[in-house]
Amino acid sequence: MHRASIVRLHGGTGEAISLDDFIDESRAEVSAADIRDLAKLHAEVKAKLATDQARQHHDLQAGVRLLMEFISSDEARNAADPLPTALAEAGLGIRYLLKGIDFIPDSVPEIGMTDDARLVARILERNPQLAGQL
Repeated sequence: MHRASIVRLHGGTGEAISLDDFIDESRAEVSAADIRDLAKLHAEVKAKLATDQARQHHDLQAGVRLLMEFISSDEARNAADPLPTALAEAGLGIRYLLKGIDFIPDSVPEIGMTDDARLVARILERNPQLAGQL
């Protein structure tokens, strides 16, 4: 599992934030409607996981499957805003995976999906009940 802490430049101010701060800030942007929309993107997620970049990260493969199962559950389909933290973070993980331009662009050979793998792993570490509920 990838253990390196990831930071990003925050809002163009040059301020670096931790991965946990990024998750805390970004999960607020995920709504119940977003979860329902993301749950419909199985084909897109499957295609992303089939790329050479993603296949290098077995933990990403397993983690994304858990997140997709969770956001596709009855609990997720019936969720209302504000979302429970675990559900919002699961949605954030899937949304981030599907972005092509993120901390490390997915097209960068060898390391393009490392940030995706680390974010998904951190979401699962923060929400151990995600694996336990499935």
